[in-house]
Amino acid sequence: MGIKAVVATMAAVAVLASPAIGDAQTQTAAGTGAVTIETPRDVLEPLNRAVFDFNNLVVDYVVDPVAAGLGAVTPALVQRLGVNLYENISEPEFVFTNLLAGHPRDAAVSVGRFAVNSTVGLGGLFDAATPLGLERRTTEVSEAMCKVGIPPGPYMVLPLIGPTNMFSGGLLGAALAAEWYALSLVSAALAAGDAIFDVSVSVASLRHVRDIPSDGNSDTYALQQKEFWDYVKDGCGPANAKVASAAKG
Repeated sequence: MGIKAVVATMAAVAVLASPAIGDAQTQTAAGTGAVTIETPRDVLEPLNRAVFDFNNLVVDYVVDPVAAGLGAVTPALVQRLGVNLYENISEPEFVFTNLLAGHPRDAAVSVGRFAVNSTVGLGGLFDAATPLGLERRTTEVSEAMCKVGIPPGPYMVLPLIGPTNMFSGGLLGAALAAEWYALSLVSAALAAGDAIFDVSVSVASLRHVRDIPSDGNSDTYALQQKEFWDYVKDGCGPANAKVASAAKG
C-alpha cells in the first residue's frame, strides 16, 4: 500500500475514534432554527426503514465498539489531526456547493482554506486558515441544489451514509464514484485508502441519530426524517419556498 493510502487509512481511524464528527453533525442540526414543517410523503418508507435499522445495527455492533476501543488508545492530538485532515480533504466539495448556491465569496474562502491548509497546514493536518480569518463555509449538496431550483426529490436513507434525498444522493454517489475512479488511475491503493476514509466519516456520522431529542418512546426514524426536511427547508430559505414545498409531493 502506498504512503498516501496509509495516511488516508490512518486519518480514517482517527476520525472514527473521535467524537468530533458526531458533534459537528449535532451543531449543524441545532443551528437550523428548528423550523416546523409538515412531514413530506415518504414514498420509499419500507426500504428506508430497513436501511435505517441496518445502519443502527452497524452503529451498535461496529461503530460504537470500534470507536470506544480506538478512542481509548488514540491520543486526542492524533484524533484532532485526523479531523483536520478530513475537513481539508472535504473543502473542495464546498467550493462546488457554494458556487452552485450562488455564494462566490464563500467559495473563494473555501479555495483559500484548502490552499493554506494544504501548504502551511502540512497537507491539512493543521488548521492554519482559521486564525487568518478564513473560517469554514459549508453548504450542503441538498441546500445548493435547492438554491438553483432543483426539487430535493423523495427522502432516502442510504446504507452507511444515512438520510439524504434522491437527487442529492445520486449526485453524491456519482461524485464518489468519479473520485474513486480518478484516484484508481493513479494508484489502486490510493483509491482504496480514500474509500476507507470516506466510509469511516460516513459511519461516524451515523451516531448523530442518538443525539436527536426523544422522549424514549418516539419513532426515531420519523424524528430523523423530520429533522432532515426541517434542515432542507431552512437551507432553501423563503425565496425558495416553492422548491421546499415540492418535497411534499
